[in-house]
Amino acid sequence: MGCGLHSPDVTTAPSPRAPPPPRREAAPLHLSCLLLVTDEHGTILGIDLLMDGVQESAGRGSGTENLVPRAYALLCHSMACPMGSGDPRKPRQLTVGDAQLHRELESLVPRLGVKLAKTPMRTWGPRPGFTFASLRARTCHVCHRHSFEVKLTPCPQCNAVLYCGEACLRADWRRCPDDVSHRFWCPRLAAFMERAGELATLPFTYTAEVTSETFNKEAFLASRGLTRGYWTQISMLIPGPGTPRHPRGSTPFLSLLLNGDPYQLLQGYGPALMPPVPLEPPRCLFGSWQDYYSWRGLSLDSPMAVLLTYPLTVYYVITHLVPQSFPELNIQNKQSLKIHVVEAGKEFDLVMVFWELLVLLPHVALELQFVGDGLPPESDQQHFTLQRDGPEVSVRPGSGVSARLSCGTKEKGSRRDLQIKVSARPYHLLQGPKPDLVIGFNSGFGLKDTWLSSLPRLQSLRVPAFFTESSEYGCVMDDQTMAVATGGGTSPPQPNPFRSPFRLRAADNCMPWYCNAFIFHLVYKPPQGSGARTAPGPGAPAPTPAAPPAPARRRRGEKKPGRGARRRR
Repeated sequence: MGCGLHSPDVTTAPSPRAPPPPRREAAPLHLSCLLLVTDEHGTILGIDLLMDGVQESAGRGSGTENLVPRAYALLCHSMACPMGSGDPRKPRQLTVGDAQLHRELESLVPRLGVKLAKTPMRTWGPRPGFTFASLRARTCHVCHRHSFEVKLTPCPQCNAVLYCGEACLRADWRRCPDDVSHRFWCPRLAAFMERAGELATLPFTYTAEVTSETFNKEAFLASRGLTRGYWTQISMLIPGPGTPRHPRGSTPFLSLLLNGDPYQLLQGYGPALMPPVPLEPPRCLFGSWQDYYSWRGLSLDSPMAVLLTYPLTVYYVITHLVPQSFPELNIQNKQSLKIHVVEAGKEFDLVMVFWELLVLLPHVALELQFVGDGLPPESDQQHFTLQRDGPEVSVRPGSGVSARLSCGTKEKGSRRDLQIKVSARPYHLLQGPKPDLVIGFNSGFGLKDTWLSSLPRLQSLRVPAFFTESSEYGCVMDDQTMAVATGGGTSPPQPNPFRSPFRLRAADNCMPWYCNAFIFHLVYKPPQGSGARTAPGPGAPAPTPAAPPAPARRRRGEKKPGRGARRRR
């Protein structure tokens, strides 16, 4: 355990509640000292901030000795209620980062039964491999008190929901109405918890580390040099000056593409993470990370699955789930596909990972349209095309200007395109042709009001719509929201074999959460006057006579891309 005293030259903005003095800007608040208690891995156990003037007013004299009572109190609190974990802990040894504070604590620390290191750290901060851990401070599900304030324990029956004591557990158990009470949810959450082992069954060499409930994501990324490019999108850390960032906007975005291959932003510091594209296209359909990694030439020690979960999920929907649930679409024989990615967020920030779809489906011309009011406004109506033409990849913006990127491999067959379009607006306000497929990642229907308008829009389009969720609990809530918004529902969720291997840490529960963990599709309410189900699953009845015009329009729409593909050949 380490205790650091740091006096950075940092200023912070004034409190929003404090009005500025007349005719001049408010004076900034200066941080004079930072007391920080961490363990050797960087998990923050306690923190105390001292602003200008606090140090002098805290005691009679001045200097580090006035910090001793605060440092000692912070150390005691960090041992009793550590911020990063919640469980009391007693360190074997304490190392202090300030020489004078080290001397002042020599007589106090032994009272706690803790050994003080013989010498202070030469410079502030722990060992060179130190990184702040991304462990989230947990809270009581009812009163929301944090784990560093009280000790939290899970419900003894489901082991899922965290409470600070018996009083909060009883209050949640008796909550009204009954379907929001823990009495109603407890057996269901217990069933969800039983899936933890299944979700953690992955072929990677680092599986045990990244699926642990105490997984330190920042340390994992830092130890592998994954601190730039797209890896910053999944990290809490902010890159330093000069670090390449993923820009938003057509001009800088294209300039990055033109300076390297499509996998440039997937790289870290060190050897290339993505091997060259295989010369031969896939001869079979992949249904697991292990099969895909083997064909792609990736080592099972590679963390690329964290980023590739998005394109591989789309691939799995196209090749496995749509043929299973909507066989009448004959999607595997289509030469072009128009896919809407609704309520897009992080997946748009990782847009170049979708290039892998052309590697996996070289016979299909794909159009991905990212839609959502959370997209940056400056990206609205952007459109560019990625083309794989022999040994090269070309990027063609909407203006028609073309540029070449070396791909280092050859492809058999004709050229195929990946078109990227962006619409920064809610899905129900989108105008344009009907898509072949709709996909949403980690949807959370109940977390955003626009879904109450977007789901009826999908109901009117009646296109296959697949969504992922990070937990089974989220799937249940999505089904309820779909029923309220449209009168329809969702299919039973199934585990996504191409889920992210990184376990996510929730605030008030211990359930296993993973990005893109489960997949389901929308089940639309039958049209009025028809008792048939228009979004059939496996073994569903055939469409009623009320639906024939839709298949006819689809057949006419399929001919046009076919003619275009022949012209390209």
